[in-house]
Amino acid sequence: MEEYKDCFEGLGCLPGEHKICVDKSVSPVVHPCRKIPFALRNKLKEELVRMEKLGVIKKIDEPTEWFYDPERSTRISADASQFGLGAVLLQQHDGQWLPVAYASRALTSAESRYAQIEKELLASLYACERFHQYVYGQAFEVETDHKPLVSIMSKPLNDCPLRIQRMLIRLHKYDVHMLYTQGKYMYTADTLSRAVDKEESADSEKSAEIQAYVDMVVSSLPITGDRTEQIRRETSADEVLKELKITIQTGWPENRKDCPITVQDYWNCRAELTVVDDIVMKGSKFVIPSSLRKQMLQKIHEGHLGEVKCKRRAREVMYWLRINHDISQTTASCDLCRIHRPKQQAEPLMTHPVPHRPYYKVGTDLFDCDGKSYILVTDYFSNYPEVGALQSTSSKAVISFLKTVFARHGIPCELFSDNGPQFTSCEFEAFAEEWGFQHKTSSPNYPRSNGLAEGSVKLIKNMMKKAQDRDDFQKSLLIYRSAPLQNGLSPAQMLMGRRIRSNLPVNEDLLTPKGAHKVTQLKEEQKAKQKKLHDRMAKHLPILKLGDTVRLRDISTGTWRKKGRVEEEVAPRSFRIQVENGTSLRRNRTDLQLQTTGTDMAAQEMDQQDPAESGGLVSSGLTAASASPADVTPSHVSTSATPERLARPKRQIHPPKRLIESC
Repeated sequence: MEEYKDCFEGLGCLPGEHKICVDKSVSPVVHPCRKIPFALRNKLKEELVRMEKLGVIKKIDEPTEWFYDPERSTRISADASQFGLGAVLLQQHDGQWLPVAYASRALTSAESRYAQIEKELLASLYACERFHQYVYGQAFEVETDHKPLVSIMSKPLNDCPLRIQRMLIRLHKYDVHMLYTQGKYMYTADTLSRAVDKEESADSEKSAEIQAYVDMVVSSLPITGDRTEQIRRETSADEVLKELKITIQTGWPENRKDCPITVQDYWNCRAELTVVDDIVMKGSKFVIPSSLRKQMLQKIHEGHLGEVKCKRRAREVMYWLRINHDISQTTASCDLCRIHRPKQQAEPLMTHPVPHRPYYKVGTDLFDCDGKSYILVTDYFSNYPEVGALQSTSSKAVISFLKTVFARHGIPCELFSDNGPQFTSCEFEAFAEEWGFQHKTSSPNYPRSNGLAEGSVKLIKNMMKKAQDRDDFQKSLLIYRSAPLQNGLSPAQMLMGRRIRSNLPVNEDLLTPKGAHKVTQLKEEQKAKQKKLHDRMAKHLPILKLGDTVRLRDISTGTWRKKGRVEEEVAPRSFRIQVENGTSLRRNRTDLQLQTTGTDMAAQEMDQQDPAESGGLVSSGLTAASASPADVTPSHVSTSATPERLARPKRQIHPPKRLIESC
């Protein structure tokens, strides 16, 4: 009794003395206020009046001890029901949130048709404006029992539904922090929203202001009034969207599994969905019914823009489930877009195998400089160049120069060139068979396949332009052959195992090559690094099979008009194609576009592998592990324009003088 004396004195105590037995092991508990059913409200009022007459309770008409204190933490509890809005202003006293002021009002006819998330935000906005004199200019909290409302407060304004946009604009003048509280703890605001104050009239003016904002945004969208009416009509006929409208207006359940099956796919974007004039909107975008989607896809792709631009264009005004997938399928199946498709992206780099010794593999190419024709031969191991002038670009002249080079350095095991007429003639084929080397060619119209020879041509041309006369060029060529490369060895050292004498004093060395193992290792590391850098922006193209229908890229126009079928794989990433007119052409995989339907594209990408010779047919029976450098043919092509034959008087060709003979 002494410990809890305040419970037995003052208002509410029975007069006189009474003996009360209290269980000392039980502590008193203060329970929160309970909700009063509407059916018991009149009886409760009668009971309160009776207890007031008995002196048990006393009616309070003045402010209680928990008056508003600007220094204390402030919170607004707001809730919305089907008929009205309720709010209570709370302040923290000794760890408890005690009420300071109450407010409630009925919903207008237009507001009662809002989506549940819009009603909840409207309740929060009404509470902030109703308690403006208490909360303006200071930070406070607003608690709601609608969890999606908390996440939508952090979204960009343009991604929110239209009505919510306008309400958020009005709410920006307050320093408010929205937090979620379970509905069972918001009994005061919930009661006020159901038992609205009859003297508080509905704010139809602000409701009209929100509707005016919605009408302004909808009218500014790039869509005609007839199209809007068509969407509204088709939405009313769409069963899924009708179910979605009911769910939006009545409120989403707590769990996805409690939603109707037809609208469960809209669960992730439920906070952005609303209904405006019987049209479902996602933010400021129309949700298109299924009956209009095919027509909308045609409108989106009408200008035959790329896939990314079509998606950006559609994102501004419309939305439906899996819209990105449908746009991708539409653009991929457009035959006109496939014909005028730009050049395909680069494939992963496929490097030439590094030879294990000098002059095992050489590359050759023809080029013109200052109106004269030249031929270049470069060793794949040492990068040692041999350059010679040609009187003509015939096979006979090319073979004559190659014989001179082979007689000087030895016959290589493999010669790599482009598909110029000099190298594809029967005369050159007989020369390769007679001298005992393997001749391999690159894909037509793909000069990068013969990259070493092309790079050497660029270097030699630059040296010729800088040289004043022929003797200066030969001296420049000598200096290049004796200059150390990135690995620290000169081309002459890697080829002949010694330094050659140049304009700088050098010491003679043995003719046996040194550092061959080091060269191989360093070049392999360099190629691996080059491949790694190149492959970051590359991926494998779909694998071609015998009989596949493909489109051929016209290098002059960049279009894909010609069609053909795959006959055979000539080399890795190099195929022979029979076009529609019966002609057989050879093309690199980069210039071949697999003719597939839109639905097969995903399956093609999943079935792609990363073999040692990816991008081609596995018909040769060789693998990357078992093929020797002579068995592996790179897939890169070099083409040099065949110059017109010039009729020049023949002259006697003198072999070049060797520096070692002049010393």
